[in-house]
Amino acid sequence: MAGLGWGLAMALSFELARVGRTYDYRGFLKILVGRGWIAFEILFLLSLLIVLAVNGSAAGSVLNDQFGIPSLVGVGLLFLAVVALNYFGRKLLEESMSICMIALTLVLIVYSAMTLVQFHDAIALTFSTARSSGNWLANGSQYMLYTAAVIPVLLYCARDINTRGEAIVSGFTAGIVGVFPALVFHLTFMAAYPASLEQPLPTYWMIGQLATPWLMVVYIIVLFAMIIQTCAGLLQGVNERIDAWLIERRGRKGGPATHAIVAGAALAISLFLASFGITALVAKGYGTIAWGYLIIFMIPLLTVGVFKVWRKGG
Repeated sequence: MAGLGWGLAMALSFELARVGRTYDYRGFLKILVGRGWIAFEILFLLSLLIVLAVNGSAAGSVLNDQFGIPSLVGVGLLFLAVVALNYFGRKLLEESMSICMIALTLVLIVYSAMTLVQFHDAIALTFSTARSSGNWLANGSQYMLYTAAVIPVLLYCARDINTRGEAIVSGFTAGIVGVFPALVFHLTFMAAYPASLEQPLPTYWMIGQLATPWLMVVYIIVLFAMIIQTCAGLLQGVNERIDAWLIERRGRKGGPATHAIVAGAALAISLFLASFGITALVAKGYGTIAWGYLIIFMIPLLTVGVFKVWRKGG
């Protein structure tokens, strides 16, 4: 559900951005919902603060648990790295994202292979005896909605797409790649079901069950890098939107210092929210906001967006 939803949403968004030649989320949302872009911006800013807070909390707690580094030090390293990436701009950020994604994929392959080898009997037993619970269609749709909502903010990555075919292939490829870690996690978490679902950071906990110190160290390093990339990537989208507004008003975009200040301010506010804890932030924040994105982004994308892409031709 998530992979198909992401693929469709990204393919349509990439193509609409290409034909409309707009790669900041305010301009993109204006194409879809006119002045309704303000509602999206409010929802996105709330989501952004929650995402940054979750990642900030995770960065501090993981480094503290594994290496004994004080949480404030971990949060401080996160803060400095995110501000630096936004200062140096999009090119460095995109290159570092690619490197981190490759590293994460390799870690996931090793983790999943070791888990399947050590716990294949437990995984098979869980799938043969445990009962499904909840509404998979509603839960999968909700998960897809609140994560797909970041697509308009990341459209700066689609500037090099030149044809409709490239937009479609890129969108669905991203959807498949995006859901791959979730599929791996779901499969491996069954080795310790239902205890794995009770952990604030279940992947971190599961790797601990493998009793392989070197893998844990590599995972922590890659995880910390991915947390930095997540925060910096979203804040780059915010800076792209601010730049578009500045160009309209002043004829020039903000400089590196402006980008760094925006990133630092947003991250500082979110880190205050991180004191409420990861589980509480996810449980109380994401689910409610998801349905707002259905109204303000997904429905317009699947109606107005499809019509405008069709009208533009190939």
